[in-house]
Amino acid sequence: MSLAVRVTLLRLLTRIDLARFGPKLAKALVTRSQQVKIRRSFVLRRTAAADEAVALYRRLVQDRPGRHEVGLARALVAQGSVPDNRTVASALAQGREAIGYVENATDRHGLVVLAAAQLMVAMQLRSDAPGDALPVVEQARETWLRCAPLDAGERAALARSLTVLGYCRAVLGEPAEALAAREEAVELFRRLPARTRLRHLPARLEAMTGLADSLATQGRWAEALTLTTGAREDLTFVSRWEPLRFRPALGRLLFVIARCHAGLGEPEAAVAAAEEAVGHYRWLAEQDPDRHHGGLVVALRTLAGTLKDLGRYEDAAWATGEAEAVESR
Repeated sequence: MSLAVRVTLLRLLTRIDLARFGPKLAKALVTRSQQVKIRRSFVLRRTAAADEAVALYRRLVQDRPGRHEVGLARALVAQGSVPDNRTVASALAQGREAIGYVENATDRHGLVVLAAAQLMVAMQLRSDAPGDALPVVEQARETWLRCAPLDAGERAALARSLTVLGYCRAVLGEPAEALAAREEAVELFRRLPARTRLRHLPARLEAMTGLADSLATQGRWAEALTLTTGAREDLTFVSRWEPLRFRPALGRLLFVIARCHAGLGEPEAAVAAAEEAVGHYRWLAEQDPDRHHGGLVVALRTLAGTLKDLGRYEDAAWATGEAEAVESR
């Protein structure tokens, strides 16, 4: 029986007997919301399934306190993890509420939900508050390790935790620690079954970009550039299907590539990669100014820095001037 048919039948049965069939329906809805698809066309149905699961679990918890809190926590994590337009504040609230239900868990099921909730909170915090995200993602890693042995999906989640950990370490000025975490993350993704790697393609590409950035920071230009080859091909391909979702990641990778070419004494290739990255951010800013206006400013300033490092001061001044003009709009 397909999941969609199962959900439909359980909805009918739940109207008759909430206590008996409600938990089964809620669990099926959470599973549906967690079905990983690259195309954003699947986001609306995933969001609807997660919202329905949370509402149903809240009814079950209200009717029978102490029996369904772990399920509610799992549904909250699913709700906050769907890549829709929820605000950071709402996703953080969902993650923290979920942690509150399972923070004292000792059984494996509760620990898996706790680790997922900790990862979700850390992912929401990392951009604006990496110092706050760091202890949370370290807790997530430790919790995942307590759940060992892990299945393929859980190993992917551990790898995502290590990717966030590496990002936080890098931003906080700990390059050696960042490199170690990112190497471990990429290795975990590499050892996953091919089907699981495909399902978690965005996370795997993020891990590879992070590792390439750390290698470039260490001056290991050739290694970093080799690593970016496959990631660039994959990101270029998926960007054709979902440009708003993947062009930002492609732009970030291209700036790493530009650093590598500059470090290897290949100025023309460095500038070409940086200019291509700016082109992606310029397109994004045209499509969604509110979301990508700042990204274009950062991209132009990064291009200016690349040009300046290569002695092309006039071109660098032009890029800086455009960045200032965009920023003042």
